[in-house]
Amino acid sequence: MNEYLRKIEEGIQAQSFARMMGLHAEDAGEGFAVISCEKREDLLQQTGMMHGGVTGAVCEAACGYAALTVLPDGQSLIGVEYKINFLRGITTDKVIAKATVIKQGRKLLVIEADAFNEGTDKIAAKMLMTGTPVES
Repeated sequence: MNEYLRKIEEGIQAQSFARMMGLHAEDAGEGFAVISCEKREDLLQQTGMMHGGVTGAVCEAACGYAALTVLPDGQSLIGVEYKINFLRGITTDKVIAKATVIKQGRKLLVIEADAFNEGTDKIAAKMLMTGTPVES
């Protein structure tokens, strides 16, 4: 496990919400993170697809953890704003969000994330997030 993945897994374990959702770090490197969430009955909406709020939360987590890979030790990210577009439903057993830092400033970072159904390369949701670094 690389240092980035270790930091992200520690972050997931430190957050009750991330643990409750069952988030998992799939991959990470400088400026990017891949986070997943497995399908569970309590995370679905009425048609059996992953609830949009879950997809959004996985994208937001991926953005935050991508930012963590470029921030100094002792800092984390607090979201300031995000926008998400849902392009198709999450119908597989896992949603996977891939996030990349696209602008790192001293006071604001901009990160984008794409969510996918497991096993596909078609984007199911696209998020653009702005966050600010804070002391952890």
